[in-house]
Amino acid sequence: MVDSDARPLVTQAMGLQERLGDIARFAARPTYAARPMGWGQAAAPGLLVALGIVFAFDLALGELIVMATNAWDAEAGFMPAPLEFEATLAEDLFDFLILAPLLEELVFRGWLTGRIAALRFALYGFAAMALFSAALYLPVEYVTAVSLTGVAVAFAGLLHWSVTRDTGTEVPAWFTHHFHWFVWGSSLAFGLIHLGNYEPLTHPLGLLVVLPQTIGGLLLAYTRTRLGLGAAIAHHAAYNAVFLAADYGWW
Repeated sequence: MVDSDARPLVTQAMGLQERLGDIARFAARPTYAARPMGWGQAAAPGLLVALGIVFAFDLALGELIVMATNAWDAEAGFMPAPLEFEATLAEDLFDFLILAPLLEELVFRGWLTGRIAALRFALYGFAAMALFSAALYLPVEYVTAVSLTGVAVAFAGLLHWSVTRDTGTEVPAWFTHHFHWFVWGSSLAFGLIHLGNYEPLTHPLGLLVVLPQTIGGLLLAYTRTRLGLGAAIAHHAAYNAVFLAADYGWW
């Protein structure tokens, strides 16, 4: 049963200043919302405007953080170098615009409804993600087996969720009471998982390399809980599209 920490969602459109204030309040103390904004015909324009504001804020804030950390790193030299991965344009488009937004939103934020079935699915998802991460550091002869085990765990979680999603709809009071910790923790985990894109750290300040992803995870949690899972996937894909375009020198 949901306790008094659950907050009713204000579904009407907000102006720019009001929306930014709402984002700031969420970042300072994430609050649970039982339902995000709907995609109905009447609500869609307001939802799209809200999504555009959150996305633009995420993009601008991420760019400011990158500029500041790069300027600091030019003097101190603590940032790890990015790893170079061989991939075709088609592979990058699939990974950045489809696979990563779907998989990462499901694992890190899909369960923020707090429903029992979704929380169970999150456990499967984090276990699968741990196996995939471990495969990056294991001897080559174990990589295939561990990766396939991760796929099996993810598939089992999806199957379990599909048969319990209509019955496991209760939201535990402990979830809404500690909701802010779940959001902050998942955002931190989302940031740290991106360390796999860089060379090993040589200085503690090197953790700042994933600060944009960590803050981005917090803003994606706002999008997911206020605007819906589909909006969070779109937000994530759009951010990756900008990154990919810059990486390929398209602007």
